[in-house]
Amino acid sequence: MVDDLFLIIFYVATVVPTLLLVKETKPRLHNLVKGVRSLVYLPITIGILMAYVIFAMDFFSTIPVLNWSWLGYNIALGPSADQGLFGVLPFLPMLVYMLIHVNYFEEMYFRKNVLLTVAWAFLHVAMGVAVHVALALLPLGFLYKYIYRKKGLDHAYALHFATNMIIVAVSIAAYFVPF
Repeated sequence: MVDDLFLIIFYVATVVPTLLLVKETKPRLHNLVKGVRSLVYLPITIGILMAYVIFAMDFFSTIPVLNWSWLGYNIALGPSADQGLFGVLPFLPMLVYMLIHVNYFEEMYFRKNVLLTVAWAFLHVAMGVAVHVALALLPLGFLYKYIYRKKGLDHAYALHFATNMIIVAVSIAAYFVPF
């Protein structure tokens, strides 16, 4: 009961700030459209994630310090994501809305240098993911940084957002695949 209340409070604390950005939604959608050409790099980001899942995730999950997570899943999926598909579905619209804004600011602030890119990856631990997942995000962060430097914010943002939408879609689809 107390754990559930904490998760709800933590989720609200991460979501409410994005609600203050409602007037910025239309400009963010325009930013996505402006950066759409960089989706040509989407197979690279998805390939990196697939390689990690297929070849490295099981191994890194066996190393206690790398498998540490305060929650066991990403709180962005909602405070009830551990309850299965119906614990996630009610939070999907808010997740998409939140990613529209959060991904923009992540690209704006965390692609300026290598140290900030590393900090970005490890900030995901605060969202509940395991340390080894943060390590897997490093190559993605460096790719986003490269695109940010070569093509600009809108392009890095569009690729980051598209990658996250694929991750969300695969996460939802995983509930339908029997293991």
